[in-house]
Amino acid sequence: MYFKPSYLPSNGAANILVRSLAEELGLLLNKKYEIILASFLAVAKKVDGQAFDWWTGTDNKNLKLWSLFPNVSSKSVSEVYKLLKDYGYIGATVDVKASVFDSYGFEKSNWIKAQRLPKYFMEEAAFIESNLPLVLVNQPETYENRVVMEKQYFSAPKLGVKQLKQEFGEDYSQAYRSVKEMNAYWSLHPLYNPIANEFYASARRIFHNDCMKSGGHWYGGWTNFKSNERCSFTIDGYPVVQIDANAMILCLLSSLTGKPMNMIGSFKDVYQPVVSQIPNIANSRDKVKQVIMDLVGSGDPYKEKPFSDGEILDKVGEYIQIRDLCLQAYPALKCLNKERFNFINDLSYHEADILTRTLLNLKQIGVVAYPEYGGLIVRLGDEFNAVETLKKVFKDYVYSFQKLNKLPELYLDIALTVQFDLVNKVRVEGSSS
Repeated sequence: MYFKPSYLPSNGAANILVRSLAEELGLLLNKKYEIILASFLAVAKKVDGQAFDWWTGTDNKNLKLWSLFPNVSSKSVSEVYKLLKDYGYIGATVDVKASVFDSYGFEKSNWIKAQRLPKYFMEEAAFIESNLPLVLVNQPETYENRVVMEKQYFSAPKLGVKQLKQEFGEDYSQAYRSVKEMNAYWSLHPLYNPIANEFYASARRIFHNDCMKSGGHWYGGWTNFKSNERCSFTIDGYPVVQIDANAMILCLLSSLTGKPMNMIGSFKDVYQPVVSQIPNIANSRDKVKQVIMDLVGSGDPYKEKPFSDGEILDKVGEYIQIRDLCLQAYPALKCLNKERFNFINDLSYHEADILTRTLLNLKQIGVVAYPEYGGLIVRLGDEFNAVETLKKVFKDYVYSFQKLNKLPELYLDIALTVQFDLVNKVRVEGSSS
């Protein structure tokens, strides 16, 4: 767990804690100090007495990365850190070696423990995450480097805000505006997580490899939780419904290359044509999905063995068998290469762009939606509008791409899964011709 200046108080107990702490530290409680103090308290509550990482940086270059967060500065974060330490609210702890999660490019950990915080108020306090960086762009990286970094719980260092504006101009401004618009809307309808007793009303988009046409998925506090955990979340007091697109990456790859999948008519699961051919292989659907993501991730349609960290697929013969069946069922996989149409480049960008357009379209008709990989979280009762909007945006998006790039016009209607709770799911059919 690491400190990030992204929270605000959400209830009376949290407000009392922030105000009393500011008064004791001698701080005038404006928004920047409110965010920093609330974030310290929110992280301390989440770790519940355990150590957490508050990066102080080894030089000014590292410290400037705090400026990626709106409404605060590296100077103000450092000032509050020093005051909390001087007043005994931060205690030093031994350096924690395992699982250093570095989300913004810091490399030197600084493990601390919160202390002297009133137990009762901390138990009652609730916070809302509402101050994440809006748009981040990773510095250049190869796919191999990215895999190594992820295994070590590190992510690629990020470009600074000034560099983003200079290098990407209108592309950066457009992405920034869309995230800012959704964050403002979410602040009126925050997503509540009863597991952690906290709210979310902020997300960031992360682009890859020094490029704003690569990646761009949305990330917020809710994306760190599993689907079954999110079933207990609420929006405006209403239960949530999760809507997941079936095999979005495969559907995009087929549509954006003009190479149809070998399946005609309606379907509920794009993976079924291959799964049905390997009845004797355990966990066949999961393995088919892993093989496809292996191929797409590497950009090599003829990859000869799975990645070494594959959890369910380690037999090379089984891998080759599934790979060959996938190449027959989904000819567009043969278009993969290391420069285009692999997971960290074009495909993830198109997927994120479709979700972005869907979020904004739903907002226009008064539907509150939160993004997740290949899907949405909406209030119970809004699932029909969400399904129809996501399907329409996908169709319009790929039709425009096919027309612009003079590709064969393929008709593909994506299949979706609508999850109401842990046991109730409805599969919405897709179709192709």
